[in-house]
Amino acid sequence: MWVTDLTPEAVTATSVTDLTPEAVLQGLVSLTRLALNESEAAVADGIVRIAGGLIGADQGALGLVRDGEVITVAALMPPRAPIGSHFPVGFGVAGWVAATGRPAEIQDVRQDKRYVALPYPEVRSFVGVPLSNGGDLLGVLSLAAWRPDAFARGTAEALAPFAEAAAMLLRNAAEAEQTRNRLAILEHAATDGLAESLHELKAPLHAAAGFLEIVASEQTGPLNEQQKDFLETARDECARLKHALATLVEVGAAAAQRPMQLTVVEPGELVEASLQRVRGQATGRQVRLVGEIDPQAMSVRADRVAVLQVLANFLQNALRIVPTGSEITVGATAVPGWTHFVVADRGPGVAEYQLESIFDRFAQGEGRDAERGAGEVGLGLAISRRIVEQHQGQIWAENRHDGGARFCFALPTAA
Repeated sequence: MWVTDLTPEAVTATSVTDLTPEAVLQGLVSLTRLALNESEAAVADGIVRIAGGLIGADQGALGLVRDGEVITVAALMPPRAPIGSHFPVGFGVAGWVAATGRPAEIQDVRQDKRYVALPYPEVRSFVGVPLSNGGDLLGVLSLAAWRPDAFARGTAEALAPFAEAAAMLLRNAAEAEQTRNRLAILEHAATDGLAESLHELKAPLHAAAGFLEIVASEQTGPLNEQQKDFLETARDECARLKHALATLVEVGAAAAQRPMQLTVVEPGELVEASLQRVRGQATGRQVRLVGEIDPQAMSVRADRVAVLQVLANFLQNALRIVPTGSEITVGATAVPGWTHFVVADRGPGVAEYQLESIFDRFAQGEGRDAERGAGEVGLGLAISRRIVEQHQGQIWAENRHDGGARFCFALPTAA
């Protein structure tokens, strides 16, 4: 039980109704119901409102004690609520409560030297109670009235059970909120990591499927009936795998970040490697691949695997929409301080209003979606933007004057 702190000058001039245990119990029931699955801020707000209503306070505030300061997180204070305001432990009456861990009860603040006037409606009566749990002082509940002698003697002591339970609920809410936040972060990271890993499997799978099509169509030489049968089975199984992977990507779609493994890479190497990965697909669709490397293009400091993923995403999109017999160009050019990479196609282009939004998650470019299948939800371009931004680069799309689109990104040069 607390011993109420009263200054020698404090006096009681009028009779005030005492705070009954029944009223405190009812307040605790209301607060407990409110605290279920609520945030720390919501519980703090409920503590101020319910406690203020119990004793008929005109205004009130709850401040959390952190790093030597009392930070206001909830307030019942017309005409304005000082949420976010803070003051040192030891400053004013609330600061004194925070410094000593003892309650304060003042019938007229004009007679108490600890009180510091603030630019709110003039306060005359004040009750401050510490909120402690498990030996830790969590905060201070401050309640005030605009007339002297507004609260009965012993009000702070009568609020003790309410304050003890309120502190416990406040701590539980804070811990539950932290747990929810940590779980959300872990869930987001797991979902993002899974989605990107699944998406990165698409490029080698499509490449393997492309070469399989070349062999099955006898472009590399005649096949006997058994070989045809085996290859037909392999094609069907590959198609099933592509569909299953596409579905998983669609379910777990999200752009992900992973640590960059930076090395100095030549632009020509990146262009040639990206072309080699899709050569089988391009041959199967009778699409000509062209590499154009500016001799002045400088090396970049980049994660080779990640940058190849960007080029693979651009190329897969282009192969999906270009007409048979068309051409796709992959190039690298020099710009002062930068190396630009581009994948240019002869497809339908991109609607002007979508040139920026096409890199958003799940965005689909109008006019380029006729061949979009299961799992093709726009994740590749969103991942591409994330990778380029991790390299402090820039990414954009533009339409070609003579038809088609150019998907580009620029990376700072290594020199």
